[in-house]
Amino acid sequence: MRAMVLSDIHGNEEALSSVLKEAADLDWQEIWFLGDLCGYGPNSVMCLEILKKYKVVFLTGNHDLYMTGDMDKDFFSDMARIALIIGRAHTTPELLSFLSHQPPRNIYRGYDLVHGCPQDPAGQYILSAKDARRNLPHARKKIVLYGHSHLQEYYDLTDKKNVDHYSPGRETICFRGKRMMINPGSVGQPRDGDNRAAWGLIDTKTKEFSFYRTPYDYTVTQEKMREQGYPAYLIERLARGQ
Repeated sequence: MRAMVLSDIHGNEEALSSVLKEAADLDWQEIWFLGDLCGYGPNSVMCLEILKKYKVVFLTGNHDLYMTGDMDKDFFSDMARIALIIGRAHTTPELLSFLSHQPPRNIYRGYDLVHGCPQDPAGQYILSAKDARRNLPHARKKIVLYGHSHLQEYYDLTDKKNVDHYSPGRETICFRGKRMMINPGSVGQPRDGDNRAAWGLIDTKTKEFSFYRTPYDYTVTQEKMREQGYPAYLIERLARGQ
């Protein structure tokens, strides 16, 4: 079975549509979405409508939980709060109802799917080998797929004392017999200096994970954000990939 692994779409319809277009011929059956449909971007409602066309395993992220009233505003930076306030004005009761019934973590097909990290599914980040090692006792499966940091990367924790960290290019890794934490990166707002949408494809038969980057017309997203009143900083960062 092959599944697309997406995370942190953040209302970026153009990025999501471009990713799905590139993946159309890759013979996958499901989408595993690791959370944060909302926040930062202008089209969360449309992004959900697009995802509903497919078989999706859906997690909520911290931005989604803010929208449903399940995460306090003090968790977020000033810019993130502004974006969420703007985004809430453009959401719908149907979107909020859907999000309120989704979890931030799911054990699915033998994989540990989580938005942030196993220790704190909706809150804390995995940003270093130290973070990955700290989360190892909380992992429920050998392979953890996570998002939240907007960084496309993975940690090899097979040797619990020496954790290897990798920032991949467009490559395929084999995780058979290993313990790994894998982040597909952010579809809607990458933060590793590359403005292309980041995502992954997992093959549960061959035990392989492939990393992808997809260009999209971020200027269309930027114009929508200007029309909705998003701060210039949030608009401009899409071009920088930061």
